[in-house]
Amino acid sequence: MSNFIGANVTNVTKKNQSDVVIKKVISTVANVTLPEGEEVLEPGQVLVTMNGGATFDVAAVDAEANGILCEALTATGDAEVLLIGVVREKYLTGLDVSHKEHLFANKIILK
Repeated sequence: MSNFIGANVTNVTKKNQSDVVIKKVISTVANVTLPEGEEVLEPGQVLVTMNGGATFDVAAVDAEANGILCEALTATGDAEVLLIGVVREKYLTGLDVSHKEHLFANKIILK
């Protein structure tokens, strides 16, 4: 164990898709925009799309959230986004009370 003390570790993801997603009914691969100043988006990030699912952005507090990121993302690019399914609420990032109604309307159930 002493070999690991102080060792550098890069690209560590705290959450996996299996931690966040209980049941995946429909998901898609879409372009997800990494916000400026962010180095990584973890699975469970609440997302919003304004163009029918071609691109997704991190949901603002007052946005009508309609997707959940399923995989870690370190740069703007294609990633899997959950559109319909069941997720664990405690692992969602960026979730606001106002998002819950919109996620439910889009058939994303929070447990």
